[in-house]
Amino acid sequence: MDIVCFDMEGTLTPEIWEQVALDTGLEELNKTTRDIPSYSDLMDYRLRIMAQHNLKLPDILVAAKKLELLDGALDFLDEVRKTFQVVILSDTFHEIAFPLMEKMGHPLLLCHTLDVDDKGNILGYKLRHPQAKKQAILGFQAMGYKCLAAGDSYNDTQMFEVADHGFFINAPESISSSLPKIPSFHSYPDLLEALIANQSR
Repeated sequence: MDIVCFDMEGTLTPEIWEQVALDTGLEELNKTTRDIPSYSDLMDYRLRIMAQHNLKLPDILVAAKKLELLDGALDFLDEVRKTFQVVILSDTFHEIAFPLMEKMGHPLLLCHTLDVDDKGNILGYKLRHPQAKKQAILGFQAMGYKCLAAGDSYNDTQMFEVADHGFFINAPESISSSLPKIPSFHSYPDLLEALIANQSR
């Protein structure tokens, strides 16, 4: 059975940090990898803002728990699971993603970890690998799996470099048009059709 590797935020769920920005009124927290492609640069930026405003892990979890999956995402995942193994490859953190993972039925999540003290202060973070999404797919392929991938942003292009087939879903036109060779969809049924058309026979 083939593996489909999905990005999480923007692909299947809303952006957690955009909800944090809404809750706190800090517009600068709206930035995502669509704005700052380097995830380490983006996280350093976010942590500086959090420190300046005394924001802690519980503040992020409050925002994460408010979010629902994108419309149609759960039904889409349930259909994908009938034919493929599903893996979420995300630049999020285990410590803040679990409310949304629960709503997705707990697929396998491979992501990063936060360094948090006993008062909830985020002291830093540990990235699994500078290109963790790419390395995960290479690992699956080394075990003999065919991997398809779908995401919405610049940090997902590392998956497309090595996946057997890659697709944009919900990507802004400014991103998808810069990589016209990557098929781009704005409908889960259309993406499902493309996944099934490209599975192993």
